[in-house]
Amino acid sequence: MSNSNLRPKLSTAELAFRIYAAFRAHPHICNVLTHISRAKWSEVERSISSIIDPATTSDELSPLGRNIVDLMVAERGITGKILKPHFHAVLHRFLDPPQSERLIRHVEALFRDVDWKAQHPAQLPAPSIAPEESDRARAELQ
Repeated sequence: MSNSNLRPKLSTAELAFRIYAAFRAHPHICNVLTHISRAKWSEVERSISSIIDPATTSDELSPLGRNIVDLMVAERGITGKILKPHFHAVLHRFLDPPQSERLIRHVEALFRDVDWKAQHPAQLPAPSIAPEESDRARAELQ
């Protein structure tokens, strides 16, 4: 019997909890996530659950979720260089290789989308002022 047949199917919530527990057990990752979440670990778990949900889009991520995705993918700074391989190892420990690779690709796609949107913010249209409001504003200034 292969090792993959011995692994139980995990719900998104159960996998999120296991990732959350692995992050809390790592001293450096725990310290950084405590800092960026303002010690709101329930929000960290909720963010992880959202991140690993295949239906989640980048627009649905919280600011904390976007920050965690960056740490999971970008390999920026010491924490990114530690967290990314740790995250991958955790996934490979709990999921079959095809499942873990699919989830890694999903998180990478979230990252690319978040990163692209950060580099290309939507231009907000100039506020339109009705002509009568403009006339009223001019009269008040005089």
